[in-house]
Amino acid sequence: MCLHKMEQRVAGLGSGQLFDGAMLSELCLVEKKQEVAKACLLEKVHHPEVKTVAEEEVLYRDVLVGATQATRQLFDACMQLREKFRRSTTYKILTRTTQPSHAISMLFVSFILLVLWPNLVGQSPATEAEAAVDSSACPASQTRANVLVSLAYFGSFATHFGAQMWMTFVSGLALYFNLPRHTFGRVQEILFPKYFSMGTGLSVVTLLTFIKLQQTAHPELLSANIRSWDPLVILQLVSLALCAALELIVWLYLAPPMLRLMHQKYHFEASETVGQEVGHFSGTENAQLRRSNHYQNVHKRFRQIHMATAMVNMVSLLCTFVHLHYLASRVQLL
Repeated sequence: MCLHKMEQRVAGLGSGQLFDGAMLSELCLVEKKQEVAKACLLEKVHHPEVKTVAEEEVLYRDVLVGATQATRQLFDACMQLREKFRRSTTYKILTRTTQPSHAISMLFVSFILLVLWPNLVGQSPATEAEAAVDSSACPASQTRANVLVSLAYFGSFATHFGAQMWMTFVSGLALYFNLPRHTFGRVQEILFPKYFSMGTGLSVVTLLTFIKLQQTAHPELLSANIRSWDPLVILQLVSLALCAALELIVWLYLAPPMLRLMHQKYHFEASETVGQEVGHFSGTENAQLRRSNHYQNVHKRFRQIHMATAMVNMVSLLCTFVHLHYLASRVQLL
């Protein structure tokens, strides 16, 4: 068809005009494009579902692009607020002084004592009667509250135990034996504060919800002196409180100086092109570092704090195992 039309055009132009091969090809290409456009138009007329699918795909892409851009804008706004806060005086006080650490510690201890205060001092018989009446009122609302408390209790404990197992036996060992030493340290610098701060919060939530569940299951414990509680329950309170206290100590008092010493240590090692090895480094392999008393002192202090942190982490993991054993002996699935 294309060649037939070209012959007609050539005949209409006259015998005195000549067309080269390029012009003939261009005319043929134009005819083919017109035919393809007509075919697509007929297909859309006879098959409207094709047009609908195309419009839905365009709409989906627009929504996806919009959601991605909105998420990016929200992330950028959060990062700007974070940088603004890092330049503020409040941030300098919180990160360069020890007063915030003491305040956070006192806040945690005061909150736990506030929850346990009725059981530490005991209450009068009249107060006990009022607590019994309150516990018997509104059973439907108490059931909903108990479900929420149980959800917080099991969720916080499971998350805490999983994070401990992952950081202690999976993430730490895998990164230590596969990454260069300085790279491994940079990763741990990011993970350590988050791990111990999250562990502290989860331990406190587990402790408080455990107390609430015990008081709900045994209303007489609402005002009873804690010395009259079941010794096994008291052991759980001690283990959970000890776990929270140890992780709080690491988060506020051990991790910051350990990370500062790590930075000093890495600065010395980088000047001697040391730090890209994988695994253990004692500091005696390099002659210059071995002769540096300052480096040896920094290295020794870093090792001491790091060892103390590891021991505290293992003790907190042992406390979690104590409570896990208690749950395993109490939970009945059938």
